[in-house]
Amino acid sequence: MMKYASCLAVWRQKMSVYIYVAGPLFSEAERDYLERMVEKLAHCCGLNPVSNFFLPHRDGGELGKGPPRKHIFALDIGKIRSADIVVALLDGQDSDSGTCVELGYAYALNKKVFGLLTDFRSYHTNHLEPHRPNLMVWGVCENGNTLHNSLESLANAFREYVNNKSRLPNKDVAPSGTEI
Repeated sequence: MMKYASCLAVWRQKMSVYIYVAGPLFSEAERDYLERMVEKLAHCCGLNPVSNFFLPHRDGGELGKGPPRKHIFALDIGKIRSADIVVALLDGQDSDSGTCVELGYAYALNKKVFGLLTDFRSYHTNHLEPHRPNLMVWGVCENGNTLHNSLESLANAFREYVNNKSRLPNKDVAPSGTEI
């Protein structure tokens, strides 16, 4: 009976994990890739791709196709605030400016941030240290330690983090590192 209660507690903790997904939303290909990324991350951890993930274009409405800008902005800010984890797609010639704002806000709130940068221009360089992503994006991704160059690598790190998080007591932590 005790083992069942322990498994139930881990399951409840895992089901309460909430992930905000950031990334460019300007093309069908970008939106499709973000949806594929959510499916992969949900599947690898046994999470629900709808109830455990907030995908702005899917769950909050698209700019110009419904809710006014101020509603979408307030919703996105609120969802970042309530998220445990923020996962960002960082592909492109440069990381999307809106995605960078979302990452900065998440970092200021002491959220766990994972980045995915599959664009080969970022890691196939002649320099010892690649110039991409931007230094600030790199820093938000724990000095590059939570920055991944493949969906598979991201999924593995994400699964490890979620599984370890579900075994820890649920504590709120302020950005300074002190418990609330």
